[in-house]
Amino acid sequence: LLTETVASPTLAAQIRELLEKLPQAKWIQWEPYGRHNAREGSRLAFGEYVDAQYSVDKADVILSLDADFLCSGASGVRHSRAFAARRRLEAQGVELNRLYAVESTPTNTGTRADHRLPLKASEIGAFARSLAAQLGVSGASAGSLPAAAATWLSAVAKYLQANRGKSLVIAGEGQPAAVHALAHAMNDALGNVGSTVVYTQTAEAEPTDQRAALQTLVADMNAGTVDLLVVL
Repeated sequence: LLTETVASPTLAAQIRELLEKLPQAKWIQWEPYGRHNAREGSRLAFGEYVDAQYSVDKADVILSLDADFLCSGASGVRHSRAFAARRRLEAQGVELNRLYAVESTPTNTGTRADHRLPLKASEIGAFARSLAAQLGVSGASAGSLPAAAATWLSAVAKYLQANRGKSLVIAGEGQPAAVHALAHAMNDALGNVGSTVVYTQTAEAEPTDQRAALQTLVADMNAGTVDLLVVL
């Protein structure tokens, strides 16, 4: 049984009932463009699949690791409104936030950044590792970066540490799972968990490594062990 990502409890219950009646059947979920990296990054960080919920309005300093969080994703509109609320000078008692963006391709979020660092896509992982090392994340080791990027990184690390519990690191959907895991680790090291980010049980009915599941399906089809493929 091949489906897209299922978040409906009703549909999931119906599929599980079908699988109980057909014990040899397998359920494979796959989406060509999905949250594969974010999903696996949460598993690497926590040992289980969870969803990160960001409180952008509570963050005084935000670092975007190739994340267009103000415009893309299911929470793009909410994040955009929350970010804008911290940029209204006329609002009483509101202090301006600060946004740092590291990205390989210009994004709408990057255009709103106070400081933007363009890097090659292959260098963003090294940047994340180096920053995590400076922030004291256990097991993180510095990567090789251009001199200008290293200087930029030191400034970001200083502002993040100066705003412990009021900062936020967000990794983009296109970044590898390891970068997502590092972002979670940095938020934990900075004391942001429970303040600017909380983790909730995923809405997906049966979260799994969809790429590995699809590879298993292809292997079974090539081996001729699939008698019937039903696509929903």
